[in-house]
Amino acid sequence: MESLAVIPWPILVRRLLIAFLLGALIGLERERRERPAGLRTHILVSTASALLMMLSQTVAGEDFDPGRMAAGVVTGIGFLGAGTIIRYGSAVKGLTTAASLWAAAAVGLAVGMGWYLAGALTAILIFITLIGVRALEPIVAPDAATTQVMVKLTAGSRLPIDLFERVAELGGELRRIEFVTSDIAEGQQFVLAIKGSPGLSQQVLIHCLDRQEAISSARIV
Repeated sequence: MESLAVIPWPILVRRLLIAFLLGALIGLERERRERPAGLRTHILVSTASALLMMLSQTVAGEDFDPGRMAAGVVTGIGFLGAGTIIRYGSAVKGLTTAASLWAAAAVGLAVGMGWYLAGALTAILIFITLIGVRALEPIVAPDAATTQVMVKLTAGSRLPIDLFERVAELGGELRRIEFVTSDIAEGQQFVLAIKGSPGLSQQVLIHCLDRQEAISSARIV
């Protein structure tokens, strides 16, 4: 391993760039799915973790444990990840994004200490998990293969009855409705949990947006 007392700038640049690229790889899938923490967030987490690991190694002496700063990074990521977790009624979203942020920090720490192979392999496995395993979920857990659409009504409006008929016409099954806010005067908010093909929720979303007289906004969560 290279001398840790003073890290030469070519090594420093190499580690930061690798951490940057691996963080981008992890964040790419989250960005495509428009999650709260996307491409930029994962790049920042991974690159900054690598820098902090190198800083820890550089200042480490007889009375300083370089692992203490790494532990601080892991703890700090817990607070950042908690900010991506959102609850809609009894549904909880954002756990995967929080986990990917924590993983990006681990990758950055590994690269920061010069463990390139472990960091790269971990980032690739994380990417495969986010992309590939999701495609298997309807097969291994068909009852859990539901997507959710957050709908907000205009003030004074009620949930359109034909929305349920439209879901059935599209070949989907409305598993449950979870109210987030139930004040009609302010505009009700609720989550539709829909079981069906991957593209079904997008079609339901478009149908919701077409009903501007009753629905002010709709988005997939």
